[in-house]
Amino acid sequence: MLGLGQGSLYKQVYSDDTLTEAWRKVRTGTEMAGVDGVTVNLFQARLFANLKALQTELRKGRYAPQPVKRLSIPKADGSQRPLGILTVRDRIVQRAVLLVVEPLFEAQFEACSHGYRKGRSVQTALTQLCQFINQGYGWIVDFDIAACFETINTSRLCAFINEHLRNSELRRLVRAWLDMEAAAITRSGLRRKRQTLGILQGSILSPLFANIYLDRFDKALLKRGEKLVRYADDGVVCCQSKADAEVSLKVVRKLLGKLDLAVNPYKTAIQHVDKGFDYLGERFFLRHQRSGAPRLEMRPLKAPRPQTTLPQATQPEIVHTLTSAQGGGDTWELST
Repeated sequence: MLGLGQGSLYKQVYSDDTLTEAWRKVRTGTEMAGVDGVTVNLFQARLFANLKALQTELRKGRYAPQPVKRLSIPKADGSQRPLGILTVRDRIVQRAVLLVVEPLFEAQFEACSHGYRKGRSVQTALTQLCQFINQGYGWIVDFDIAACFETINTSRLCAFINEHLRNSELRRLVRAWLDMEAAAITRSGLRRKRQTLGILQGSILSPLFANIYLDRFDKALLKRGEKLVRYADDGVVCCQSKADAEVSLKVVRKLLGKLDLAVNPYKTAIQHVDKGFDYLGERFFLRHQRSGAPRLEMRPLKAPRPQTTLPQATQPEIVHTLTSAQGGGDTWELST
């Protein structure tokens, strides 16, 4: 059971080895400074003193995350993708926590999940999809989760995390980050209301948080015997008939709804491999050989997504850290 033997987890986070490894990974990331104006180079100029100060704050329970620098970058469809830039010190702590806790959750994830996981990739997702199609599951439910990161229920996510993370100090850190990363503070007259939806795109821990949240969805679909392949918020269910695919799409919508999520209607469809379909940058289609036997082939899409660079000059919205709310710890299970 994951809850056993976690007493030393928090100490591992601020150990010399973990903080050093976390710094090495953060050093190769974005050069952009957070709200404190400290870049990676500035932090490195007093590296020993900065890491020791951070270690002391963690050891004495005084560490608290700083506000997030918020900005947006354009997406291919013309809309804006919200991003958040953490301070260098917060990136280091998040990376240290990830190094310590990721194995606990990784052991619980399903083989159908391929995004943001060690040893898994776009290629492993495509390989699994090809296997299903070659087994006769040629009807494809191709679905995209609408605004997945922005609509994750952070209170529910915290409860999911607490089911497997028993260490109280790490729970406190996670709760503080989730409160800080919640999408916004809304105002109605003089009243302020904390929004409990949304995790930060750009945060080191957000990919793990998303997989923890969607693991409920994966398990519920697999329990029904569905042939699921999911890469982050982009998934397919492979079926043997159109009727099966229509039922599966209804189940996908229902299960996502129980997580306060929804499919993007413009990026969700039922297709057959005979007509061809696109997934994760590849075009799937059947080519009929001279013998008449079909052979599944893939071809890269002609127009790959352009690489977007972060803008260097922005006027970010600063969202301040919010008071922690009590998160529930009850086991929550999806059912159809």
